[in-house]
Formats: sequence, structure tokens, C-alpha cells
Amino acid sequence: MEYGEDIKAAKIVIKMLLKAKKNLRMYPDNNPIYVNTLEDTYEKFKAFFCFHDKLVLNIRLYDIFYGEKLIYHNNEQKDDNLAFFFFKDGLRELTFQEKISFVEMSAFLKVISLDFDNEVLDDDTVTLFWENDFQYIRYIVEDEFLADEDYEEQAISQAKKKKNDPGKFKAIYDNSLVTSDKIKEIDIITIEDDDLKMLFHELEEDTNDKVDKFMDIIFEIFYKAKSNVEFSEIADFFKSAIEYAVNIGNFESATKTLARLKKIASNVKVTDVVKDNIQKIIFFVGSEHIIYLLGEYLDSGEKTDFASLKELISYFDKNAIPPFMNLLSTLKTIHARKVVIDVLALLGPKDFMTVTKGLNSPEWYVVRNIIYVLREIGDKRAVDYLLKKVNHPETRVKIEVIRTLGELGDSRALSSIIEGLENDSEIQLKFTAIRALGSLSSNEARKVLLGKIFEKTFQNKEFNEKKEYFHILSRWKDKEMIDCLIKILMKKTLFFNSKVYESRACAAYSLGLIASRDALPFLYKCQRNNNRLLKEFSDSAIKRIDHESQK
Repeated sequence: MEYGEDIKAAKIVIKMLLKAKKNLRMYPDNNPIYVNTLEDTYEKFKAFFCFHDKLVLNIRLYDIFYGEKLIYHNNEQKDDNLAFFFFKDGLRELTFQEKISFVEMSAFLKVISLDFDNEVLDDDTVTLFWENDFQYIRYIVEDEFLADEDYEEQAISQAKKKKNDPGKFKAIYDNSLVTSDKIKEIDIITIEDDDLKMLFHELEEDTNDKVDKFMDIIFEIFYKAKSNVEFSEIADFFKSAIEYAVNIGNFESATKTLARLKKIASNVKVTDVVKDNIQKIIFFVGSEHIIYLLGEYLDSGEKTDFASLKELISYFDKNAIPPFMNLLSTLKTIHARKVVIDVLALLGPKDFMTVTKGLNSPEWYVVRNIIYVLREIGDKRAVDYLLKKVNHPETRVKIEVIRTLGELGDSRALSSIIEGLENDSEIQLKFTAIRALGSLSSNEARKVLLGKIFEKTFQNKEFNEKKEYFHILSRWKDKEMIDCLIKILMKKTLFFNSKVYESRACAAYSLGLIASRDALPFLYKCQRNNNRLLKEFSDSAIKRIDHESQK
């Protein structure tokens, strides 16, 4: 790889994101420009992934960085400024992984192309990202509001006007412990980002190191203790130290301490008194008090190392589930709620029935979060409880129920999913039901989808709804499905009927996703058709099949 080729590819991706953000807002989704924009953007992502398995973008107020390289800059606070658009909603980092699918990328583009100023939307960008539950798009959010004054811009501008000497800064920092009898005038120097990062990193490491050293001291005292009273007092020391570690987000120190204590308790030579006190410490760590402290830390917006938190959670028992469920109704930030949901997904199998009680919460967003937890746990016992929530008054809860029923793949859910399919007043619910049938992947679900397509009323549906049906049908790649799609593709009509051509174009789209070369002769024929929509979709399908064949 030539040096800088990945940087060029990253810049091209940014340009395509800007283009997609504009085109998807301007054109309806049955327009060839709309479809081509999605496909071109996906191709640019794949071109980048030839160099690396993930694309990490760091977001600043007016800038987007790829690694250390600035690849986008725009100093206007407008919606068409991609950096500002992400930054104002708290996004600080976006990561696209190589396994990202065309569907997931399309959903991402649809979110960023929404007109948040002129459309009636209750959610912001981050909330919509979370609701889409992206599998291969990761993001880091900083929950804070932009002030009216452009402090960051001013600070950067002023810093760049002055010459900075990192060596000089380090010398002053190293000599800060040396005192003198008289304070002399000193030159004020500017501090750049690298300097601050170095300082914060050293301070953070120093704090964590002190916690570990303090734990070592307590262990030394613990080893020398003899009486029951001494063991009890030292157990209280451990509790206070662990409480402090959780307060500052040092989950690693707390986990290492628990691991050492558990190892001591497993020793057959250790007395029952020691074991009892260690058990009290472990129980305290999973207590309601510690869990609420954990919630406060997560709500503070500090960056969370979920790997170390996950290790800490492994010491919690089923009694920790209710306090974590209570946090869902009190936490203020999306980031904190998402972490708690992930924690509940880890703890849930220890007491599945307690988790299901969260479905009775009076707060709709808690119910939706619990449904998400049940989907992550993947226990099919949840179906019985979810079916009771299909008619929940909040649409967003119904959508989550239908989606989860589909992913759990239980045939008992089929009738409820079909009911969602019949709901013409809530289009998002209907789309979720279509996708849920695809997730079921059963012959019954396939028959339902095909049955809808062959109904006379199907021709009158909106193009984007038709396209969704055909998109889901592409999951079945057998000969019977390919033949059925070819039949729809080649359907003739005595009179010009644009609705029929829409269905034929959708069939071409589905055949392109299946990538069967058996469809090429028919697609070539439709490529020469006078209908622009059918021609464009056939052309795109041919390109996709050729591309897949070359892999």
C-alpha cells in the first residue's frame, strides 16, 4: 500500500457522506439517484476496507480527523457542515467496521439525511443511531451542550498564533517541585492538545496507581490480622476503597481486589471468619449503594471501559438486577442507559423472571429498554411475555416488541407480526413487521411476504414499502425464489402502468441483492426498457452481480 492511500480513501468516504446527506434528502427513495447514491457510498466504504478493517473518525467542532490527519474542515455552524452536524449532538467518534452491511449503512445514511429543523422529530441523531441498534457502526458520545460562544474555536485560534515548545513545557512541568525563596516573572507559554493529553494521562495513571497501592496496603494489614474484630474492620477498609474506585471509574482496581479476595477464600486453610468477611465484601460490591454510585459515574459522561466493567459485573449475583433496572428510569444520558442495558443482558440469565417484571413499568422507555435486554439474552421464554405487549399504547414499544419477536425466531409470534403488517397508520411499525418476517426465516413467513406481493392492493403501495418487501425476500436465495422474482421482473402489461414498473424495478433490486447470475439475461433485457426506473434498477443489479462475481 502506498503511503497515504488509506487517507485518500477516507477523504472519499467523507465526500460521499456529504453527497448522500444531500441526495437522500432531495430525492424520494424510488429515484435512481437515491438508489445509486446508496450503492456508490457502500462501494467507497468497501474501497477503504481494502486498506484497514475499520474506519475511525474523530469528530471536532469544525473538523473530522482520520488518525492524526485532518480530512475535513468547515468553520460554519450549519447543518451542511458534517463535523458540526455530528458534534452538536455530542458525537465525538464514529467507527465503521469492515463487516458493515449495505442495509446498516443505508440506515445510517437515512438518519443523517433527516431534516431535523423542518421535520417533526422527537429524537436527535444519537437516539436514532441507538434505536437502529447498529452492529458494525460504533460511536462515542459526550453528553454536553454547545455554548453560544465558540470557546473551542477561539482557544485553538489563539494557541496557533503563538509558538509552542513542547520541550519547554515538559521542563517546566519537571521542575515544578523545585521551590525558590522569591517568585520571579515567568514567560507564559501556550499548551497544545498533545501537552494536555500527556498531563491528563499522567494524572490519571497516578490516581489509579495510588488506588492499587492503597489496596496492597490493606491486603498487608489483612494478612497480619488475628482477631475477628480486626478482620471485620479491615473488611470495612476494603469496602471504602472499592467504593472510592467505583466513584472514579477505576473498575479494574476493584476487580483485581475482588479476584485476590476470592482466591484467598478458596484456600482450604483459611478460617470461616475470613471467608465470611470476604463474602460480605463481595456482597457489598453488588449492593444497591454501589450500583447507584456506578449509575452516577456513567451519567457523568466519563468514558467507560466496558471490558473492565464487564469483569466487575461478573462478581455480581442476581440481587443486582432490580437496582440496575431501577437505574433505567433515573439515568439522564443515552450512554449511561445503553451501558446499563448491556449490563442487564449479562446479568439477566441469572434471574430471567425478574427481568420480565420490567415490562410492567409505567414508563414506556423503560419497557422498551427491557425488551431490548430480553432480545440480547435470547431466551425464547420471553415470547410469552412479549406477546402481551404487542398492543402497548406507545408505538415505539410496539416496534421493539415486533422486532424482538422476529429475532427470537419463534413461530408463535407469526400472527402478531402479521397484525403489525396490516397497520397502515403506523408505517414504521409496518416496516419493522416486514423485517421481523425476514428474521423468522421460516417458510410460513416467506409465504406471508409473497402473498402480500401478489395481492391486487400491493400495486398501490408506496414505492419504499414495496422495495422493503423485495429487500427482505432477497434473504431467500434458493432457485424457487429467484424464479419467482424473474417472473415479476418480466411481467407484461397492456397499458403503461407506472405501479407495475415499480414492482418490476423492485424485483430487479432483489435479484441484484441475491447476486444470482441466472438472472443476468433477464436484467440485460430490462436494461434496454424505455421505463427509466426499471432501466436504472436493472443496471444497478447487473453491476452488483458482476461485482460479487469478481470477489
